[in-house]
Amino acid sequence: MLLSLLVLVMAGCQALGGVDFNAMLKQSLKVTSYEGSQSVEFKLLLKDNALADATDEEKAVLDLISSVKLELDHVMVAQAGAMSVKGKLSLGEKSIAFNAQMDDKLTVIDLEGAKRPIVLHMASLIGSEEEGGSGGLNDATEAKLTETAKQMMDVAGDYAIHNLPNPKHLSVNVGQEQVAGETVSGMKIHAELTGIELWDWAQSYVDALLSDKDGLKDMLTQLLDLVQSQSEALQSTGAESIFGSLPEEEIDGESIEEATDSVVEMLTELKDGIAETELNSQEELNQIFTKDTYVKGDLFIDSKLDIRKSVIEASIKPDLAALDALADKEAAAADQAAVAVVGEEEFDDVHIGIGELEGSSPIEGIWLKVTSDRWNVNGSVTPDQPTAPRLAIDGEQLMGMEGYEVLRTLEPDSVLYSLLRDQAHISKQAITMYAAYSATPPIITPDGITLIPLRRTVNGFHATIRKEAGTLVVYDDATGSRLGMRTGSNNVKLNGKTVNWSFPPTVINGVTYVPARDFVKAFGGTLQWNTDDYEDDYLVISREP
Repeated sequence: MLLSLLVLVMAGCQALGGVDFNAMLKQSLKVTSYEGSQSVEFKLLLKDNALADATDEEKAVLDLISSVKLELDHVMVAQAGAMSVKGKLSLGEKSIAFNAQMDDKLTVIDLEGAKRPIVLHMASLIGSEEEGGSGGLNDATEAKLTETAKQMMDVAGDYAIHNLPNPKHLSVNVGQEQVAGETVSGMKIHAELTGIELWDWAQSYVDALLSDKDGLKDMLTQLLDLVQSQSEALQSTGAESIFGSLPEEEIDGESIEEATDSVVEMLTELKDGIAETELNSQEELNQIFTKDTYVKGDLFIDSKLDIRKSVIEASIKPDLAALDALADKEAAAADQAAVAVVGEEEFDDVHIGIGELEGSSPIEGIWLKVTSDRWNVNGSVTPDQPTAPRLAIDGEQLMGMEGYEVLRTLEPDSVLYSLLRDQAHISKQAITMYAAYSATPPIITPDGITLIPLRRTVNGFHATIRKEAGTLVVYDDATGSRLGMRTGSNNVKLNGKTVNWSFPPTVINGVTYVPARDFVKAFGGTLQWNTDDYEDDYLVISREP
């Protein structure tokens, strides 16, 4: 996405240094196969002493997400859409290696720390023909629709590219680069937009699109012709187009005019919104689009205008201190106006100081960098083929697993296990019961013992309950514990041992209740009474098996 943005920014200018940027952008949209390597780095820009008051858990989370790097050592993409990739994901100082293979039927993913590969069957994700996945289309019809879709993208792309404005900073130089051990001759391109230049560029693009109504009309006409060329197949899929429901009769020029006017109206509203923002919020814009907010990059293209190397960098770092000061100034003015209307004494009764409302986010910006090398562009590429091992984990089943079940598919000493259990807490279970509002609320006995509904709690733990010869038996898959009890008896069997509870299981209004602390302790949980902002009491039962 970032590469597309930079190429988009550059493409509007006339040929420079022998490089036709519009042609380069069109060429980049036509890449159907390649081999390459890539890295994506993401950082949260933290304020000074941002973690001074953070809890240990908050610090651990920020350590993970404040510095993320995805490295793809070898990407192989074939024309038919098949691909394979090897790489690793780094979160702070922790990393997880992976490799994956994919075609139109199967995706196989190997994760470092997983006991078995994960397999995704594409048919189950997109739906079978009987479920409407392909609408009952044959291969030839699907191929025609795919080709038509590509033609539509080219038509829309021509209109969008033709109207792109010139970037402010752009340079081109002849040079050579090493790509996959090969010396390649070509052009080195540098482009950059910084601060308010980004806003101005976007504004000028909207103006250019609005000025080319004839081009817009021509584009929509060509799109409609392409849609109508496949109308029979599209009707069978129940699809809709940008012109609305597909018509039974041929659309005339009046419909084209209506579609053109609709797009122009949308662009006009966008232009008016931009103008209004500049009129009323210019100072805020200057604080948001600072010199530390930018997109810039370096591309290296070969003689065929294929992008072979790229280094793209973007940052969003507004001047938060200036924005806060401006907000304080505006709020103070609003306070004075309110005092003038309601009086100082009444205003003080309801006013909350600005300082009490200010956020305490430790983040002041974000930074992103993408580097890539490509070779064998649009050549013959044969990715590694996906093969489903016999004992692989089905991805669809994995998505339906409880957190503790997912952890069982991982090596306990792996980074992945630690991240999911200790940082993401995927195995944590929590049940909330309001004393006043729950259908089966917790009950406090005259002796101060809290009782909870058995079945609801069992369901919350994703355990099972059944009746065996008058005994209620609860089996908890997460802990492997088995509990047997009879209503009216304080003696229960926990994993074969008799335990005496503080209160017997009791049926109240047709619902079986059990003593909360005894039951929750048996399955490794804790409970706590809390009060919400409306002074309503609620019980929280939680555990992390």
